[in-house]
Amino acid sequence: MNRERFKPSVPRRCLFFMAAFVWAFASWRVLMAALASLLQAPVSLWVDLILGIAGFAVFFRMVFLRVSRRHIRRITALSSNRPCAFAFFGWKSYLLIAAMVFSGIMVSRLHLLPAFAEGIFYMALGLSLLLSSGMLASAGFRYRDEKAAAGNGFCS
Repeated sequence: MNRERFKPSVPRRCLFFMAAFVWAFASWRVLMAALASLLQAPVSLWVDLILGIAGFAVFFRMVFLRVSRRHIRRITALSSNRPCAFAFFGWKSYLLIAAMVFSGIMVSRLHLLPAFAEGIFYMALGLSLLLSSGMLASAGFRYRDEKAAAGNGFCS
């Protein structure tokens, strides 16, 4: 039995857009949580926004810039012209994402942080995810696969 025919394969270029969509969706969810937390915070919204943007600059530079570049290199270096649709992240990244989601849910549900600190953290995280999503989408638009250049589709 040929297992390859059951693999949900896509052109490599599609992986960039799929990863960008996942990060954009996560960004939207996290930014909505940030907004909910910041609206409950006793601190001025302007102070929260300034601290959130400062946290974003640090968080993106120290974590997400490197992670996004690693994902872009990983997708570009895949050996298959039609890799699995879930190959935009490695298995370690999926485990890390699951741990982060679980941690975020626990911190939120158990109220382990004050609302303003939770909002600032979520804003920094959400903006970092959003910019990473933009990096992945941009890489997808710039990506050219010589072997797939004959195709006419958006993800060709």
